[in-house]
Amino acid sequence: MGFFYTGSYTEQGAPAESPQGEGVGCFEINLETGEIIEKSYTKQRSPSYLAISNDKKFLYALEEMYQNLQPRLYAYKIEEDGALSMINSQPIHGDYACHLAIIENNLVVASYVSGNILSYPINQDGSIKPYSQDIKHEGIGPNKERQEAAHAHMIYPFAHNHMYAVDLTLDTAKAYQWKEKEQKWEGTPALDVKIEAGSGARHMVMDSNQEFAYILGELTGELFVADLTVGEHAIVQKISFIPDNYNGAIGGAALRIHPNGNFLYASNRGSETITIFKIDAQSKQLSLVGHQTTYGKNPRDFNIHPEGKWLIAANQDSNSLVVFEINTNDGTLQKKSTFKVNTPVNICWL
Repeated sequence: MGFFYTGSYTEQGAPAESPQGEGVGCFEINLETGEIIEKSYTKQRSPSYLAISNDKKFLYALEEMYQNLQPRLYAYKIEEDGALSMINSQPIHGDYACHLAIIENNLVVASYVSGNILSYPINQDGSIKPYSQDIKHEGIGPNKERQEAAHAHMIYPFAHNHMYAVDLTLDTAKAYQWKEKEQKWEGTPALDVKIEAGSGARHMVMDSNQEFAYILGELTGELFVADLTVGEHAIVQKISFIPDNYNGAIGGAALRIHPNGNFLYASNRGSETITIFKIDAQSKQLSLVGHQTTYGKNPRDFNIHPEGKWLIAANQDSNSLVVFEINTNDGTLQKKSTFKVNTPVNICWL
């Protein structure tokens, strides 16, 4: 059996059709059959994205909402049965915190609407200290509706003491390095990765050697492959993840690489699909394998079990988790089970 957690939207005002989530959900999946069992729920307001410490002892959950509603960042201890017991919480000084990651004993949070990044030191007992740094992105992009101000969307750790902060408006993964002596993040613009303006950089992943980055353009439905081994981080490929026969709104969402390093998956809200790509072993460029329906509405997130057999898609607006078995030879997905979960947003494996 394998444990995983879901974030969910619980409040009116959340970016969902009918938010009715119940907080942070704990579930178990049968690693032989793909069947899901509900274990417990921890009540919290719109805990969209979650992060788990490397030692698997602690889970962190943000509240995604406007700052005037006094959102908080929560630290929980993970009990043996997967249940969560709260350690403490800290206020989030940003609007619509939407992603977080643990790097160098810091919990780093990206706030989408206010476009800032907050860094919270983590104590050894898993508790969170008040934030120690507030990094503000500035700028506008060509998409007047969506890129009217900076929008920090994802925190991606790399090279042990670095992070990328992916910004949808700047169309850049902005690089920062942790300075131990000063106890602060410092921008390292030479490592920034830029994609085409107007694409809407949302999420990114890197290959296991951290020599290539894959950045998802939410607004145009394109993936960009960046070679990080050359100066100026050349974009070596641009490829669409939108099905050819689909003409509706584009809402690129999540991006994951299979644990075997051979396949990349990208979800799109609107076509309600996960697109499967093969990663070339030498060039690291992508070739299309196919498109898989998620059998639901608005797949904001999906995640792959660390052993590589199972993929779970979170269909936010049709209140379902759909489990797919992965063919590790060709990357294709086969639906195995469906489980009802209200407004699921994020899948986080223990």
